[in-house]
Amino acid sequence: MKQRKILIICLDAGSHDYLEASDVPNIRKMADAGFYKQAHSVIPSVTNVNNVSIVTGSFPKTHGITSNYYLDRDTGEGKYIEDSTFLLAPTIFEIAKKNKSVEKTALFVTKQKLLRILHAGTDIAIAAEAPSDEYIDAIGPVEPIYSCEINWWLLRAVQYTLIKYDPDLVYCSTTDWVQHKYAPHEELSQIHMFELDKIIGEIVDDNPNREIYITADHGMEEKTAAIDPSRVLKQYRISANSIPIIKDRYEAHHSNLGGAAYVFLEHQRDLETAIQTLKNTQGIEEVYSAPDAAQIFSLYPDRIGDIFVLADKETVFGVLDVPYEKVSLRSHGSRHESYVPIIGYNSPFSVSDFTYNLDIGRLIIDSLHK
Repeated sequence: MKQRKILIICLDAGSHDYLEASDVPNIRKMADAGFYKQAHSVIPSVTNVNNVSIVTGSFPKTHGITSNYYLDRDTGEGKYIEDSTFLLAPTIFEIAKKNKSVEKTALFVTKQKLLRILHAGTDIAIAAEAPSDEYIDAIGPVEPIYSCEINWWLLRAVQYTLIKYDPDLVYCSTTDWVQHKYAPHEELSQIHMFELDKIIGEIVDDNPNREIYITADHGMEEKTAAIDPSRVLKQYRISANSIPIIKDRYEAHHSNLGGAAYVFLEHQRDLETAIQTLKNTQGIEEVYSAPDAAQIFSLYPDRIGDIFVLADKETVFGVLDVPYEKVSLRSHGSRHESYVPIIGYNSPFSVSDFTYNLDIGRLIIDSLHK
């Protein structure tokens, strides 16, 4: 049986509006020759949660990654989720190697934190943020993490690796600095997408028979208001600590302001009052107790606080000095950024097989078991 060759590309924040507004003829050709579907990302719609979901083919209730940041309920200490410590499920690379379905695997990401989370089972693992000398010599010097060029560099690294090493299973995930700063119609966004499409077209030309999937981890929306749920509750004498799920070290991307948050209460007796208070707060669209959130969104219950809140389209959550403030930024994390494309090229699956972006990993894993 001929060895299967697979490439999965996750365009960070590469939602339908960015594809629709941009000159991307190669991606359009792939969709025309295969399929294109508007699908769902996992909620909360942030990078860690969705990349892990795709690479494990599972929801957070299985793989355990529910945010970019973890707050220990017992100690009150926080920790950035930027390695595999919290990962509870095997990666697609590990499963393929165990089943002897593939011989060589490769992972390409922009950020080192994602490499440390997802690298298990890979033969080649490259973070554009700090690449090896071989890739600097082949592709060029390291590009700034806050740039268009780092994503172009990353896809060039994928192209180089496919030509030189021909790995069987490859996963690539870009970064979303551009989308955080520029709307789909703006010039730099257009340039960014056009160049990504150009390199993807070259990869397809080099590998015309390779099974290729393109999706996104989340979308991006303009935000005009920020809320600190803990300060809202403090006005009603409810003591709580709220953590925006987007919180990580890349503050130039995120400003640590995103559309979802976990709220940790000091006293469980305040739960019902806190839920009702947050439901009555303008800008907060959905409020769930931890058990309800775990069930509805397939989250790992021990890592989601006491209350899960989702913002409306214009609002983000953060740690503020006041309960509310005006902002002007682009961000994600809520239901409104949870709609993503799935493009399949040379795929053995039907478009109807896909509902979530993670179905790419799930279907491939299931097929490798056969």
